[in-house]
Amino acid sequence: MKTIKIQINDKIGFHARTASIFSKSASEFKSIINIEFKDKKVNGKSMLSIMSLGVKTGDSVIISCEGEDEEVSINHLKNLINNNFNS
Repeated sequence: MKTIKIQINDKIGFHARTASIFSKSASEFKSIINIEFKDKKVNGKSMLSIMSLGVKTGDSVIISCEGEDEEVSINHLKNLINNNFNS
Protein backbone atom coordinates (compact mmCIF):
# COMPACT_ATOMS: atom_id res chain seq x y z
CA MET A 1 0.00 0.00 0.00
CA LYS A 2 1.21 3.49 -0.91
CA THR A 3 0.12 6.44 1.23
CA ILE A 4 0.70 10.19 0.98
CA LYS A 5 -0.41 13.22 2.94
CA ILE A 6 -1.11 16.13 0.62
CA GLN A 7 -2.53 19.62 0.91
CA ILE A 8 -5.48 20.68 -1.24
CA ASN A 9 -4.69 24.10 -2.68
CA ASP A 10 -7.55 24.52 -5.15
CA LYS A 11 -9.35 27.77 -4.33
CA ILE A 12 -12.54 25.96 -3.27
CA GLY A 13 -11.10 22.67 -1.96
CA PHE A 14 -12.80 19.37 -2.82
CA HIS A 15 -16.07 20.61 -4.33
CA ALA A 16 -18.15 19.22 -7.20
CA ARG A 17 -15.66 19.94 -9.99
CA THR A 18 -12.53 18.75 -8.21
CA ALA A 19 -14.24 15.74 -6.63
CA SER A 20 -15.51 14.73 -10.06
CA ILE A 21 -12.08 15.10 -11.66
CA PHE A 22 -10.40 13.17 -8.84
CA SER A 23 -12.94 10.33 -8.78
CA LYS A 24 -12.85 9.92 -12.57
CA SER A 25 -9.05 9.79 -12.52
CA ALA A 26 -9.03 7.36 -9.59
CA SER A 27 -11.52 5.12 -11.40
CA GLU A 28 -9.01 4.57 -14.20
CA PHE A 29 -6.89 2.45 -11.84
CA LYS A 30 -7.39 -1.07 -10.53
CA SER A 31 -6.10 -0.22 -7.05
CA ILE A 32 -8.38 0.47 -4.11
CA ILE A 33 -8.13 4.22 -3.51
CA ASN A 34 -9.20 5.89 -0.26
CA ILE A 35 -9.09 9.44 1.06
CA GLU A 36 -8.91 10.18 4.79
CA PHE A 37 -9.79 13.50 6.40
CA LYS A 38 -10.58 14.21 10.06
CA ASP A 39 -10.98 10.55 11.06
CA LYS A 40 -13.27 9.81 8.09
CA LYS A 41 -12.21 7.46 5.30
CA VAL A 42 -14.01 7.36 1.94
CA ASN A 43 -13.76 5.70 -1.44
CA GLY A 44 -11.64 7.91 -3.72
CA LYS A 45 -13.59 6.67 -6.74
CA SER A 46 -16.86 8.14 -5.44
CA MET A 47 -17.48 11.82 -6.14
CA LEU A 48 -20.23 12.10 -3.53
CA SER A 49 -18.11 10.42 -0.87
CA ILE A 50 -15.26 12.83 -1.54
CA MET A 51 -17.58 15.82 -1.33
CA SER A 52 -18.95 14.53 1.99
CA LEU A 53 -15.53 15.06 3.59
CA GLY A 54 -15.88 18.86 3.52
CA VAL A 55 -12.26 19.46 2.53
CA LYS A 56 -11.50 23.16 2.15
CA THR A 57 -8.56 25.05 0.65
CA GLY A 58 -5.42 24.46 2.69
CA ASP A 59 -6.68 21.24 4.31
CA SER A 60 -4.49 18.16 4.09
CA VAL A 61 -5.81 14.72 3.24
CA ILE A 62 -4.27 11.26 3.29
CA ILE A 63 -4.58 9.30 0.06
CA SER A 64 -3.92 5.57 0.03
CA CYS A 65 -3.69 3.27 -2.96
CA GLU A 66 -3.52 -0.49 -2.66
CA GLY A 67 -3.26 -2.90 -5.58
CA GLU A 68 -1.27 -3.87 -8.61
CA ASP A 69 -0.98 -0.29 -9.96
CA GLU A 70 -0.66 1.50 -6.60
CA GLU A 71 2.63 3.23 -7.46
CA VAL A 72 1.34 4.65 -10.74
CA SER A 73 -2.03 5.61 -9.28
CA ILE A 74 -0.66 7.47 -6.26
CA ASN A 75 1.81 9.38 -8.40
CA HIS A 76 -0.91 10.32 -10.90
CA LEU A 77 -3.30 11.52 -8.18
CA LYS A 78 -0.52 13.43 -6.41
CA ASN A 79 0.32 15.26 -9.65
CA LEU A 80 -3.37 15.94 -10.28
CA ILE A 81 -3.73 17.64 -6.88
CA ASN A 82 -0.42 19.49 -7.16
CA ASN A 83 -1.59 20.89 -10.52
CA ASN A 84 -4.88 22.06 -8.93
CA PHE A 85 -6.87 19.41 -10.82
CA ASN A 86 -5.72 20.59 -14.26
CA SER A 87 -4.54 17.84 -16.58
